[in-house]
Amino acid sequence: MHARSYLALCCSLVLCGNALASEGSRLLRQPDISANQLVFVYGGDLWIANRDGSAPRQLTSHPAAEFAPKFSPDGNWIAFSAAYDNNTDVYVIPATGGAAKRLTWHPGADTVNGWSPDGSKVLFASNREVANSRSNQLYQVAVSGGYEQKLMPAVAFEGELSADGKKLAYRPNNLAYSGSSGWRLHRGGSTPPIWILDLEQEKLEKVPQPNANNLNPFWLNNEVYFLSDRDNQAVNLFRYRNQQVEQLTTLRDWDIRSAAGFDNQVVYEAGGYLYQLDLTSGQSQQLVVQLNTQSEQRRPQWKDATKTLTSARLSATGQRILVSARGDIFTVPAKEGSTRNLTQSAGVREFDAHWSPDGSKVAYISDQGNQHQLVISNQDGSSQATTIALGSSGYYNLLSWSPDANVLVYQDSNLNLYAYDLKRKREAKLDTSLRRQNFSVSFSPDSRYLAYTTVGENYFSQIKIYDFTLQRSQQLTDGLSHATSPVFSQDYLYFAASVNTGPAQVGLDLSTRERPVRSALYAAVLAANGKSPLLPRSDEESPKKAAAKTDTDDKAAVVKPVQLDFNGIQDRIVGLPVAERNYRRLEVASDGALFYLELPQSGASNEPPGNDNRNSASLYRFDFTERKATLVQQGLNDYELSSDGKKLLLVSLPNRLQLADAVAKPEPKTLDLSQVRSFIDPAVEWQQIFDDAWRMQRDYFYDPALHGINWQGIYDKYQPMLAHVQRREDLNDVLVEMIAELQVGHNRIGGGDVYQAAATGVGLLGADFAIDNNRYRIQTVYQGDRWSPFLRAPLATPGASAKAGDYLLAINGVELTAAQNIYQLLDNTAGKQVRLTLADDVRGRNKRDITVEPVTDESQLRLWHWVENNRKRVEEKTQGQVAYVYLPNTADGGFYFFNRMFFAQTEKPALIIDERKNGGGQAANYITEILARPFLAGWKDRAGAGFTTPGAGIYGPKTMLIDQDAGSGGDFLPWAFKRLGLGKTIGTRTWGGLIGISANPAMIDGGFHVVPYFRFYTPDGEWRVENEGVAPDIEVELDPIAVNRGIDVQLERAIEHTLQQLKANPPQDHRQAPAMPTKLGL
Repeated sequence: MHARSYLALCCSLVLCGNALASEGSRLLRQPDISANQLVFVYGGDLWIANRDGSAPRQLTSHPAAEFAPKFSPDGNWIAFSAAYDNNTDVYVIPATGGAAKRLTWHPGADTVNGWSPDGSKVLFASNREVANSRSNQLYQVAVSGGYEQKLMPAVAFEGELSADGKKLAYRPNNLAYSGSSGWRLHRGGSTPPIWILDLEQEKLEKVPQPNANNLNPFWLNNEVYFLSDRDNQAVNLFRYRNQQVEQLTTLRDWDIRSAAGFDNQVVYEAGGYLYQLDLTSGQSQQLVVQLNTQSEQRRPQWKDATKTLTSARLSATGQRILVSARGDIFTVPAKEGSTRNLTQSAGVREFDAHWSPDGSKVAYISDQGNQHQLVISNQDGSSQATTIALGSSGYYNLLSWSPDANVLVYQDSNLNLYAYDLKRKREAKLDTSLRRQNFSVSFSPDSRYLAYTTVGENYFSQIKIYDFTLQRSQQLTDGLSHATSPVFSQDYLYFAASVNTGPAQVGLDLSTRERPVRSALYAAVLAANGKSPLLPRSDEESPKKAAAKTDTDDKAAVVKPVQLDFNGIQDRIVGLPVAERNYRRLEVASDGALFYLELPQSGASNEPPGNDNRNSASLYRFDFTERKATLVQQGLNDYELSSDGKKLLLVSLPNRLQLADAVAKPEPKTLDLSQVRSFIDPAVEWQQIFDDAWRMQRDYFYDPALHGINWQGIYDKYQPMLAHVQRREDLNDVLVEMIAELQVGHNRIGGGDVYQAAATGVGLLGADFAIDNNRYRIQTVYQGDRWSPFLRAPLATPGASAKAGDYLLAINGVELTAAQNIYQLLDNTAGKQVRLTLADDVRGRNKRDITVEPVTDESQLRLWHWVENNRKRVEEKTQGQVAYVYLPNTADGGFYFFNRMFFAQTEKPALIIDERKNGGGQAANYITEILARPFLAGWKDRAGAGFTTPGAGIYGPKTMLIDQDAGSGGDFLPWAFKRLGLGKTIGTRTWGGLIGISANPAMIDGGFHVVPYFRFYTPDGEWRVENEGVAPDIEVELDPIAVNRGIDVQLERAIEHTLQQLKANPPQDHRQAPAMPTKLGL
């Protein structure tokens, strides 16, 4: 290792962070310079100008993103990446302007890095051939097109070749602060270095690196320049020469986002402006660029609001449907009439709309004035709406309106349940839940009682009843069951309850995976003298009684009071005769029938790709006369019942609504939502999204003090950038920078109403190719996992297969040579039949045609191939003594891989767990519990092998492989592995992100915002791992020279260590029973 050494140039010669200029256009990104020109990105398009920023003109104008522009060495061409056809590929365009030429077609992202020194090839990064999508490699493609040549097998995320082409300065590791993830000054394991690799001599030089982020390396005058936050203030520009690092800028308030150089000049971007640093004088000056343009995305326009539909509710009799979508409130007719937008409020988010019981009013929540408030308006939008201010902080959700229209019930993000009395104009806090879960509520028909759920210390949901007359709550259920979905009728409170849900309650635990949750349906008899709905029946004659005439015959019926006696109510809970399954969302129809949803059991099936599991619920109706349940409708996400109990609204995501009668065999009719449209002024909506993102951090971040940051100051710093935002993607970029100020993991933002074209569907064959005698020769055919029915390998199908060494001569009759790009010929072929012409050699020996169906993604084929090769390597080198298990994450994939690989190898005495590049997900207690459980007993059978309790286990040495790309759940797993003393960890320090995932809502246009709302602490009461990572017991860096030679030094070290431990501490063979007893009674 080099000693930590760098020299800071005199601050008076460089641009200081507080001296950023404020003139000219802003949000100018990714600059590059040639001898006399400047290219940069603005609004997702490429612009070119004179070196001083004058005379700017637009080079591209496609609505898709164009980025990463790089001048050719002679300055005549610009290479760039563009996401045309929803596929990020490499293009070149003349610096004078004109048509762009496409060079790559692979469906993975190809990001331009630069050029070969002679200007004949473009260097780009791609993850197309890595075993795990969390890595990249570098490739070159000729400007004339054709085959794309991998620069080297070793991982490289970005890099540049020296002027003689012999050396590569590159970044070998991923960045924690990139894409949608905002994490300034990250200090976990993902702090990448800059390495200089001599490609000819196979020598590696490492730029001296403290624990800091280093990125964006480029060559100038045979010296390496790069960006780094090693001064613990901001990302600045540094130079590496004579084995020392010099700091060239000292920004404090803004990071340098990107930089490039030519001759003795460096151009860089900070705070959205461009600057040029003269290396001779050490002076920086702003390149003032004035752009007068407006993108298509910024133009006000009509939008389909149903793409962001968040709720839909039936009116009292089902004549109209109340829809919350794109921040507006609509009412949609069941059949006749027009759709009405009740709000039409630009830059304001209204949501959670509810009908009043008589259908004359609508209530909803609005964020007008950057604070949530209740709004009540006429259902037709006439007259002035009434507003009711809610708390100054926190996010609110409207839950229900009482049948007498006097009370609104709502919750906030701090787990509080409220009721607002509209007559008395008074708010009351009814309860506070101990754990995060939405309240499920139901009013009694007379509005006196509110049944609701809270979560207790034991994680179980309990049902309570609030009495508005006595102003107090009492608990209905005993806390020993998980009770949910309460719903009142006149005489009963129906609900679902489970007594086997305990192991599935804490969703963060991996041990909750594939745990069946069985609920039963119950009716609590409200009155002490009430009768069970399931009393034995007998047909008897009864004398007819004359109907009594009352003075209410010509008036509205008087609401009958609900008689509720708490004394002994738990003994009056009656189970309904339905199978115990996974139930939720109970409702009572006007005829007394009980509707409810059934969800599939976790792990009950593995559906083919493309199945929308969001619509996996089935609606049932229990008839108390027949005393049986019937299936009403499948393929639902949710449903609503009108307040008169006669109509059903059936909901399927993303935006299908059907109306039906609340009967056993309805005939649903799909509602016309074509007029649910909003007129969007993007600039106004973007301000609302910015405000919303800022508030969500304030109101959901796990630490109410936000780690002591001046959050209002952060608002003031970034809000001025909105005037320069041209696209929704630009807004995301600004928001990522803003939330990055909190310096934590799992803080992400992205998506929304961004431009996205339909993909053409480039097909992949699941193979690697090399060029031999101007032809494509198959190097590897990926077989997939034979026990995974949905992992299809196109070239490994019996009867239509290929093998390594075959030559691919043509695709669909079009000749394929090195001058053609194979993926261009495979464009628009994914999932379609394609004819491949193969031969045994370039001369066409044994020429034949096969028909295959290319796939859209071959990453899982490559992953499984890598995993199997590792397993075979461990098997071979340990002579079958050591099992190998790979964990791609700690969610679905990790659960599958562990169960698939661990239990199949429990005859082996030792284990290597490989969690490198683990994408996280859940806390993998399931895995550590299995690894840590002791041998308890053996059982001798009369014949055959004995068996054990536990039924499977590996009781010898265990080793875990970790690296800088393993994070979140991939941080917790090695921490727990070490905490439990299960074995040694080998590799490099993990990512370091154990502040948890989000509970906040999506953005108004459907964008996502992940605000971390919980954080890990140890049994010793310490905040650990976050922004730190888990250090290995034995540090082994993945050597790129060894990787280029096909050697995995980390795996080899794990094998060596495990064998040493196995020799030193051989485990007892529990399969061997003791000698048979020889005496009676033994």
